[in-house]
Amino acid sequence: MQFLSNFFPNHLPKRMEKFRDLYKHHWIIEMSDEGINEARDYFSKVFENSDGDYFECNNFESKKASLHRFVSASAIGRYHILNSKKHGEMMSLDIAFPRNEKKWFEELPKEINDMLEMKLYYGHLFCHVLHQNYIVKKGIDGERLKNELLKIYDKRGAEYPAEHNVGHEYKAKPSLKKFYKELDPTNGFNPGIGKTSKNKNWA
Repeated sequence: MQFLSNFFPNHLPKRMEKFRDLYKHHWIIEMSDEGINEARDYFSKVFENSDGDYFECNNFESKKASLHRFVSASAIGRYHILNSKKHGEMMSLDIAFPRNEKKWFEELPKEINDMLEMKLYYGHLFCHVLHQNYIVKKGIDGERLKNELLKIYDKRGAEYPAEHNVGHEYKAKPSLKKFYKELDPTNGFNPGIGKTSKNKNWA
């Protein structure tokens, strides 16, 4: 499928392709009713004196843009599968910074940055959620690196996970752990969630 995709035309409209090459960061914003004119007025004024630009999608472009956000989310996973012999593990973390955080794009210490083969970021701007995806270099301990990254987020006052639940990836905070115990007193539904006990009755 990857080979055959080279023979098919790009599914993105031409205007989207043009913007891809013009700017490093892109934002899809959906508005309705009175919000449409509000956004139109706001962006026309913002970019009078700021670097960047915008365009209003027609119906076809709007559908393609909404679809493409899911393509972006799965891109790093597909890349990792196709290059798994060359690279190490893949990590996908979702975090949220405080509302007053102005430095959204991370600058990692060199010793951590040197362990990474690739970084891919996307998120939901209005709810402050960032998905930070990494492919580590071969031979690097992904779990240890993840713990180092989480320490950096802790210092910056970030919350994680920001959008998805703790699962078996993150440690549940005391309030969440208490909720799980009340919801499932025998610990039979999902033992070990939030790195809690896997034993019966939370023993």
